[in-house]
Amino acid sequence: MRDHGPILVPLDGSELAEGAVAYAVAIAKALGERIVLFTTWEGTESELGASFPSMAVEIEQKAREHFTGYLDGVRARVGGAVQVETVVRSGEAGDEIIRAATELRARLLVIATHGRSGIGRWLYGSTASHLLAHAPLPVVAVGPHALERAGADVAIKHIMAPLDGSPLAEAALPAATMLAEKTGARLSLVRAVRWAVQAYPYSLPDAYVPQVDEELEAGAKAYLRKQQDALKGAQTQAFVVRGAIAEGLIEFIDREGVDFVVMTTHARTGLARMALGSVADRMLQGGAPVLLIRPGD
Repeated sequence: MRDHGPILVPLDGSELAEGAVAYAVAIAKALGERIVLFTTWEGTESELGASFPSMAVEIEQKAREHFTGYLDGVRARVGGAVQVETVVRSGEAGDEIIRAATELRARLLVIATHGRSGIGRWLYGSTASHLLAHAPLPVVAVGPHALERAGADVAIKHIMAPLDGSPLAEAALPAATMLAEKTGARLSLVRAVRWAVQAYPYSLPDAYVPQVDEELEAGAKAYLRKQQDALKGAQTQAFVVRGAIAEGLIEFIDREGVDFVVMTTHARTGLARMALGSVADRMLQGGAPVLLIRPGD
């Protein structure tokens, strides 16, 4: 991620979306950055604007007053904890958010996602998916369970970095260690390893199952020790969890009180091999926000 730049927080008018602000404040405090609260509306580029230009001007003015007032209200609730700016634009939400992130040279994008109730105007669903796939900067995705846990004052005390043995997953470690240092959080390196009967359901003779399970766990522990050594003195812990990958990671989050997850996405779309498909979606349903970083970031 960039060394400097604001934390961009898109809001759609819903309380769920505003739940992500507390996490943005915690990150901004740790990094010494400002927050930019952003919202967008559909604008008057339509038949209405073409047929009734004077009415379009009035609608534009009232809309900007309304949305500026809304963002000012959110800024007032943040208080003086960090510097907060506001931006209102018209246009398609996903495109305008990415455009604003680029123009502001934002360091992070913090969004609420996968809302289950109180759905806002645009943030949930296609817009969130668009941002997760195409945003040109790291994205902190705050899922519904993390939103439920968020209070007015969020503290990041325990960070988890899931690893699957690939260089792609390891690319998240510099950001994870930097955030741990800035927040004073402890950092846990976690590798989820399936049981032998899950990994080789049809090809492994029963007599070899215990031996393979032992070797899988020993290999995972040796790999994590190597990663710890490579972090050159960073205060880390290493854990191996067994069973289904997503479930094992989410159970670790709940059991160990993880506040924040840092992991790598694919260079374009999709996630690392550990986090393909349903596993990625399950991680966003866990109890902690997930910082998704592309290798180039």
